[in-house]
Amino acid sequence: MGQRRHKIILFLCTGNHYRSRFAEILFNFVAGRMGLPWKAFSRGLALERGVNNLGPMAVSAIKALETRGLRAAADFARLPMQVTVDDLDLADWIVALKQAEHMPLLQERFPAWAEKVEYWQVDDAPEVLGLIEREVMDLAARLIGGGKRREASTPEIHTEAVDPVANNEVVRKSAPVVRLGRETKGRRGKGVTTVSDLPLDEAGLLELAATLKHRCGTGGTVKDGRIEIQGDQRERLFAVLKRMGFEVKRVGG
Repeated sequence: MGQRRHKIILFLCTGNHYRSRFAEILFNFVAGRMGLPWKAFSRGLALERGVNNLGPMAVSAIKALETRGLRAAADFARLPMQVTVDDLDLADWIVALKQAEHMPLLQERFPAWAEKVEYWQVDDAPEVLGLIEREVMDLAARLIGGGKRREASTPEIHTEAVDPVANNEVVRKSAPVVRLGRETKGRRGKGVTTVSDLPLDEAGLLELAATLKHRCGTGGTVKDGRIEIQGDQRERLFAVLKRMGFEVKRVGG
């Protein structure tokens, strides 16, 4: 069997109709933009409790994703799916959307996994999509920073309605800030573009450097915790890093 290209995140809710589906599709979109080697899927812990769910996925979640520019027809069309032991075994990271609701279900049906799950505090309510979006962005930022799991005791996050049009503002506030500059001193006129303050470990820096070198069609290296790309690539890298989900601060001349 070949090596997996991506690590796997599993989002869990009760009926796999609303919260976990929204988190799955949004995370895959964000991970793609940021170049994260992670892929999400979602399942339900108790599909029999969703007898009032209509259609394959909640219409409100579909509309919210479409407002954000996501039109994943195949993902919208699939029916809710019950989680299995194989699904849990496959996942490298498991998130249950509501601790008080989903921990008892895991303890009852999959007790070996109940303590291995990261629990969020997202109610099954119409106004929670903005909260899920913030949680997804926080998770992506933690993965960029080396994959730090959330502590068991977390401060309460108040649920509030978020206008889908404000999506870009949410992303800007959550995204990591990196510094983009140019350095020529001591390089005999051959300057480099520098990308620093990246919340990545050595492996992550090397992976991102390879992506940036490919995008610029030039060489580069990782040195002292920052990425150096040959030539003045500031404009191109500014656009590339923004598309990947970073906030970019220009430094120097």
